[in-house]
Amino acid sequence: MKYKVLYRKYRPDCFENIVGQEYIIKTLKNSIINNHISHAYIFSGPRGTGKTTTAKVFSKAINCLNPKDGSPCGECEFCRNFQENPDIIEIDAASNNGVDEIRALIENIKLAPTNGKYKVYIIDEVHMLSTSAFNALLLTLEEPPAHSIFILATTNIENVPITILSRCQRYDFQKIKNEDIIKRLKEISELEKIEIDDDALEEIAYLSEGGMRDALSLLDQLSKVDQKITLELIEKQIKTISQKNIEELLNSIENNDIDGCLNLINEYRLRAVDYKTLIKKMIDNASERAKKIKKNGLIKRLNFEDYKNLILMLADSLNKININVDSFTILEMILLEFFEESSLKIDNKQGREETKEEKIEESNKEPIKEDNNSFDDKLVKIRINNCFVDAQKKYLEEAKMAVEEYLSTSSEGKIKSILMDSNVVASSSKNLILVCNNVHNIEIANKMLKEIENSFNQDRGTNYKMIFISSEKWEQEKKMYIENLKIKKSYEYIEENDIIKSEQESINDVFNKNKVEII
Repeated sequence: MKYKVLYRKYRPDCFENIVGQEYIIKTLKNSIINNHISHAYIFSGPRGTGKTTTAKVFSKAINCLNPKDGSPCGECEFCRNFQENPDIIEIDAASNNGVDEIRALIENIKLAPTNGKYKVYIIDEVHMLSTSAFNALLLTLEEPPAHSIFILATTNIENVPITILSRCQRYDFQKIKNEDIIKRLKEISELEKIEIDDDALEEIAYLSEGGMRDALSLLDQLSKVDQKITLELIEKQIKTISQKNIEELLNSIENNDIDGCLNLINEYRLRAVDYKTLIKKMIDNASERAKKIKKNGLIKRLNFEDYKNLILMLADSLNKININVDSFTILEMILLEFFEESSLKIDNKQGREETKEEKIEESNKEPIKEDNNSFDDKLVKIRINNCFVDAQKKYLEEAKMAVEEYLSTSSEGKIKSILMDSNVVASSSKNLILVCNNVHNIEIANKMLKEIENSFNQDRGTNYKMIFISSEKWEQEKKMYIENLKIKKSYEYIEENDIIKSEQESINDVFNKNKVEII
């Protein structure tokens, strides 16, 4: 006998076997019991949650000769021959999305059913239909024959025209709960005589992300290995990572253990752990920790804001997977942001402990009176202004390519971390404006400007000057720039040296005024 994959072998043929959509099933069964059958339905929701299966069972139930409490009896002629029934027409809109296919359907719909009460048209991935195909379908939905029923299924309800939605009864399928998936997997494993640990069942349910079809596909794949399915086997075969590993990684950050953290990441790199799964599990774990802090007020080294920023940075890293950089290097740079530099044990006295005399001498020094905020603000304004003098799209594209090249070749960890967290939003031939996703990086980056610029420009023969700002600041400056363009106000280049010289003279004046003469 030809082998049948598990998700097809155990596809439900009655409402009672459909998992995780109790409310929808109850409503559909009641409509059959009360003979309140609509001419058009739309089932929306994530993949593998039972939309097409429910459509088929519903089609069988409304045509069943002896329905029982709204469910197909499974014994009548219609139920027995359901799979070969010409009155149940399935269309995959992903590959049949043109107007010609819909017109052929409209011609067919005029014919009366061959065997049952209704002709049922199940259109899967209906959002893939072309505009002209949707228009043709709309005409049929407005005045359908009494013997026809449409069931549209989609994973992207937002791409279905409102004119179509307004003519259908809508049912939103939810992701199936992990406990429901585990229960069903246990039942099937027993029937198939598959040996599997409870931990492995939980991991499969997690990886399936609420989709029963994906869960059964994973179980099917793992069952081909001639041994008991364990968590270790799943980690090896699917390249996933255990919750224990995630706990270890986040605990290393809590404990300020940099070596431990970097060693773990390198281990995951060598194991070729799936990066998306790793990040998703880290986000889930960090989210739980953040919630506990808010609920219980228990704070270790990291607080709620730290975890919130970590989650946002991890989520953003998923968008950077396709650039020519090792994903685990991105993760390293993100996590290093949350360590205290004191743990690196760097000593300004050439690696030796300060003597008592040095500490006294240091404490007796006159405090330097300086306030760089005004200077920093002026530099930000100058560099934004100078960038706008000749900002062009071609310069922006060149700058973005230069950043990508730098990220893929440089070994400067701190600088790479800052640039990975930033986006070039405007560029002239000499100036770059970069927006930091993490606001904490703005001050750090602007204090390291000279170091960043030297490293960046050194190997590419460029002479960029940079400035790092927040997204809010950028929106303000961009709005002002657009308004100035409208009134034809031009930008004039400002020399930075004049401002620096002026600021230095002001600082010297402060020192002179506060100088104390000892007699």
